[in-house]
Amino acid sequence: MIIEGILTTETVDGRMHIAPIGPHVDQAQSTWVLKPFQTSKTFANLHRTNRAIFHIVDDGLLVVQAVLGLCNAPNQPPPAQYYSPYGWVLDNVCRAVALHVNHWDVSDPRAIAQCTVEQDFAGREFWGWNRAAHSLLELSVLWSRKHLIAQNILDEEFEKHRTIILKTAGDREIEALRLLDAARLSFSQESDSSHQAPPSAMRL
Repeated sequence: MIIEGILTTETVDGRMHIAPIGPHVDQAQSTWVLKPFQTSKTFANLHRTNRAIFHIVDDGLLVVQAVLGLCNAPNQPPPAQYYSPYGWVLDNVCRAVALHVNHWDVSDPRAIAQCTVEQDFAGREFWGWNRAAHSLLELSVLWSRKHLIAQNILDEEFEKHRTIILKTAGDREIEALRLLDAARLSFSQESDSSHQAPPSAMRL
């Protein structure tokens, strides 16, 4: 099955890099498979070091910040601690799993990294099921594929999940929705601009 969460890797200069990812995990949680795109920073860091830390979270805002790339901004990284030799462990997560890559398959654009668990870090207790957090997760996955989804489908999904979020959210979930709405507006404006013909073409 696929478990959605947050992966931290280490840059060349030792800084933390954060990305959302959904590893394939067996029921015994003994086999973990990561599939980063070879064009991503996650792949570059992981391929260089062969280690990463996967975080199991229940924080919709953190997931949204990760998918929007906000966690890697120099002025607002989420709090984390470095545990040698494993890597960066985020604060306030439910669980963190230190992974080591044993085998790579880079024959396709989306690489396959076969991993084993090196260390398990216990975090805080899981808060419980929350529909707003789950809707934010779904919207985050959709957002990561926005260039592959028709605009009307993306709009319909946003509106469907917006109803759930506004009904069941707390302050952090509302903030996450605001961030997604702002990103969606910017993306929509960029898409509209790219589809407009240049003035010279419109006169033809």
